[in-house]
Amino acid sequence: MLLLKQVGDLFSQNYFLIRLFNSIHIQLFRITNGWLLGSLAGLPSLLLTTKGRRTGKLRTSALIYLEWENKYLIVASYGGNPKPPAWLLNIKENEKVMVHIPGMKLDASAKVAEPKIRDVVWPKLLEFYPSFGKYEELSGRTIPVVILDPLNQDEPI
Repeated sequence: MLLLKQVGDLFSQNYFLIRLFNSIHIQLFRITNGWLLGSLAGLPSLLLTTKGRRTGKLRTSALIYLEWENKYLIVASYGGNPKPPAWLLNIKENEKVMVHIPGMKLDASAKVAEPKIRDVVWPKLLEFYPSFGKYEELSGRTIPVVILDPLNQDEPI
């Protein structure tokens, strides 16, 4: 966990490094089907593919996630950036997404958690990854929690 905190501190607010690491993470995850980088310091990670709201092109981001009630929770922290990540803006336009978890791909709907649900899951997310609290402070915004609700059965790949 200490390594993850040190990496998080390095990346926090350094958006060039965030984008660079994200692109490397995506490639290694895809090549190895999540065998490499399917977990970061013990935290599970997934690939989220959205449709670009302006270009219509598919866009992929690597994110850590927490399983909750047969769904997956992701956090739009963007390392504490005051602006939301592009993937969040994309899902607000089109909630249909593709999720790649080690060993499986699935279609899902992605919705920003309502305030009452966020209030329930936020403490769980802070326990899972305490830096989310720091990111929220740095960003000056309430960081959205997104619920990924699978639309199909797990498809092993």
